[in-house]
Amino acid sequence: MVNTGNQKLLRIGELSRLTGVSTSAINYYVREGLLPPPLKTAPNMAYYDPGYVDMVNSIKVFKREKGLSLTEIKDMLQKGEFSWTEGSQPEDLSSAVETTKGSKRALDRRRHIMSVAARVFAEKGYYATTISDLARAAGIAKGTIYWYFDNKRSIMVALLDDLSDEIVDTFSGIMRDAENGLEAILDCIEPALLLLERHGAIYIMYFLEIGSTDTEIQMRFRRIYKVVHAGTRIALERGISEGVVRDMDPHIGAYGVMGLVERVSEIGMSLDRVPLEKKVAETTEMVRRAIASDVAPRGKRGGSR
Repeated sequence: MVNTGNQKLLRIGELSRLTGVSTSAINYYVREGLLPPPLKTAPNMAYYDPGYVDMVNSIKVFKREKGLSLTEIKDMLQKGEFSWTEGSQPEDLSSAVETTKGSKRALDRRRHIMSVAARVFAEKGYYATTISDLARAAGIAKGTIYWYFDNKRSIMVALLDDLSDEIVDTFSGIMRDAENGLEAILDCIEPALLLLERHGAIYIMYFLEIGSTDTEIQMRFRRIYKVVHAGTRIALERGISEGVVRDMDPHIGAYGVMGLVERVSEIGMSLDRVPLEKKVAETTEMVRRAIASDVAPRGKRGGSR
């Protein structure tokens, strides 16, 4: 490493050692315009500032992690879809390789892309939406999205994984703290309707557009259903053993409860507008009447009708 003034510069061999990319490849990147020209002090003497380490590693990420060719990377640079000053920050590179180890800024950018994608997918449809659409809506360069996601499918998968985590976080505590199995199910109805209302666009998109064509997304949705079904079934089994839920097949009963809540949630996705409070009250009473045993206490939700 050479020190020129206050800035430490690298010879090409040192740059090669730090990045694991051959000197011939680095020279090729410079010739093809994938990297800016280095500092030339003589015909055969060039120095690279430390930022080149991130730029060369960035090309590696685009090639190996994102599957882009050198021609595609160069085309993106020429079109201004990303720039090295924007795209080569070390914190962004670390998040592209392993997001959980990225900086807070990188994680915030990733969440921002996902939030915008959920809205744009809902407005335009999943298949009609392009990465360029998402970049414009997010106010970032197209190339920046590729730091965080391979393609729009990986964004949808990330949205579904977040939804799965939110379901577990929302309902595990309710199920655990409920007085009995019946109350565990009834206590989950309002947060379930809220969750479906909040993520209704993704739910509808899956059934109307993506669900029958993408096996990876199918797998993610099935995982969500399995989690919800397992929790509901366990609550029913608990209620049956406590005598507050009537004797039934808890496997079938769980799907019955889930189906009712889902169908009621769809009211808010149509032109008909029903206040959430009314949907919660009616759904809670319907579920109670369907699953409660004769000796189950009615509690404050039931009332006389």
